[in-house]
Amino acid sequence: MKIYGVNTSHDTALCVNDDGVIKDVFEEERSRRQKYFTIGEKEWDTGLVLVEHKQLETPDEVVFASFDRRQLSIEFNEDLMRFKRKNQDELLEVFTESQLTADRIEEIKEEHPQWFNVSDNVCEDSDHGMAEPDFAICESVAEQLGIEEYFFEHEHHLYHAECGYILSPWKDTEDAIAITFDGGGAQKHYDTHPNYQEIEGIWKCSPNTTPVPQFQKFSNHRFCGELHNQSFSNYMEDCFTCHTDLTETIDGVECVFSSLPSMGMNFSNMSYALGCDDEGRAAGKVMGMASYGSQGLSSNVFNKFTVAQELELQSFGHTCDLIQKAIDLNPEINNIVLSGGFALNCTNNYKYLLAFPDKQFFVDPIPHDGGTSVGASSILYRNIKEGETENVID
Repeated sequence: MKIYGVNTSHDTALCVNDDGVIKDVFEEERSRRQKYFTIGEKEWDTGLVLVEHKQLETPDEVVFASFDRRQLSIEFNEDLMRFKRKNQDELLEVFTESQLTADRIEEIKEEHPQWFNVSDNVCEDSDHGMAEPDFAICESVAEQLGIEEYFFEHEHHLYHAECGYILSPWKDTEDAIAITFDGGGAQKHYDTHPNYQEIEGIWKCSPNTTPVPQFQKFSNHRFCGELHNQSFSNYMEDCFTCHTDLTETIDGVECVFSSLPSMGMNFSNMSYALGCDDEGRAAGKVMGMASYGSQGLSSNVFNKFTVAQELELQSFGHTCDLIQKAIDLNPEINNIVLSGGFALNCTNNYKYLLAFPDKQFFVDPIPHDGGTSVGASSILYRNIKEGETENVID
């Protein structure tokens, strides 16, 4: 059975899974010769160049992976807010008191209906529960591949965890802990916590078993930044940030909902601030700059190298705390897999070996979003074998 896994977020890629064996992973940017290629609004219905370039044949099954494009839209009454600092102050105080769950948003709207436009709505979804952009992309590629049915799940970090584990040396014989960290992902609790995308996760991985979540962290940081753009130019860009996290146990999994950025987001923001890339896609360059700093911040020296190094040091401490949490949850497991875009931080990856000398580390060789094509195809293959397939789109 030949399965294609297709990631349609940035790092667009296609995985060829032949009877459970990963044969190839092709990246769209290589075929287009366009670094950082991402399917955007202009490419929603153009298909993939790599399909023609690699002369790929029609598969038995196709599964799509993406970040979660669903978004709850909130629009403020511009006449009431624009350049009116007192009104803005009052609104911001209410919005930043606690995390913006669905219930909290409705509560605010009921208490202050004058603040909002009546046109607020959830972004256009297709009939299959997908955001319209995702549906357009999947339909276009499905038509290109000559298939009428395909699979799509709102998953992302799960696919990262699966990819890292099945490419590790332990996939057939030993358990491992997969730690995933990324700038965004799926909104696993969209109905109750809209606009919160997963940014960190801890997963227990066992041979021939889909990874089991043990901890997940979600952030609506990007959404808070978008709210700032609506007539709040007199404030800092993070003016909608709530600094108090919300922790809930959902289906036995500890879930943290935050408005703060992930470390991956911080590196992206820094890459923009330092002029590495206009869209913040050059986090690796910031990590490289960090190697040339000399603890300059502590000696009152500020330049792009010392600022990058300070972020690198902060991210190392944060990730060590996450690794320790994973170890505490699984004291009997010595194998640790790192996946997600932040696992591309090779300078910190080496330091983890020194910080946890009794543990074995494996870094996913495809930790960026392209690797989700591998994880998606692997999980679909397992589900088909076990007769547990769901969510067919036709």
